[in-house]
Amino acid sequence: MRLFLKILLGSIMALGVLAVIMHFRAKSQREEEKAYHTGLPKNLTLSSRSFPPNGDMPVNCTCKGQELSPALAWEGNQPDAESYVVLATDYDVPTPAFPVFNLSHWVVFNLPASARSLPEGASAEQMRMLGGKVGKNSTGDSKYIGPCPPLGRHGYVFRVYALDEPLSFTVIPDKQTILNAMKGHILGYGELTGYFGK
Repeated sequence: MRLFLKILLGSIMALGVLAVIMHFRAKSQREEEKAYHTGLPKNLTLSSRSFPPNGDMPVNCTCKGQELSPALAWEGNQPDAESYVVLATDYDVPTPAFPVFNLSHWVVFNLPASARSLPEGASAEQMRMLGGKVGKNSTGDSKYIGPCPPLGRHGYVFRVYALDEPLSFTVIPDKQTILNAMKGHILGYGELTGYFGK
């Protein structure tokens, strides 16, 4: 019995240490992204017909509903833009009080310069017709992940970037690969945050 308790206590302590390490790693990654955006011109206005700025995302755009990607539209004078990128991230996993993971919900790239919006529930076919491509989310799938917070009210940060060239990859990229490839090519960006959960 004592051996069992020692093993159990040791396992709990190990999990606690791992959680703390992951928490600080997630915090560091978020700070790195904050630094990444410092100095970038925030000259695009990103909006959504699906939810208001800093408002609640509709159930249809979450795992509780149909898990449709939200409608997005962006405005801004970008005559030199050659492509657009859209990224969506939840920095509050599993709970805003103690995040341990930054979850990438949506990675869209190479939208043409003529594109200024995405419809709600954009299908793979619609994305192809628009000329855009979908990268890998945090689960490794090339699709939108709807909000599904286990604890607390999470913030979902959507960002759109105007680039001076399309991006080229030999494999399907994830969010970090996109961020690395965009460096030096960003003409401007805009962001919008929606919330979901209790």
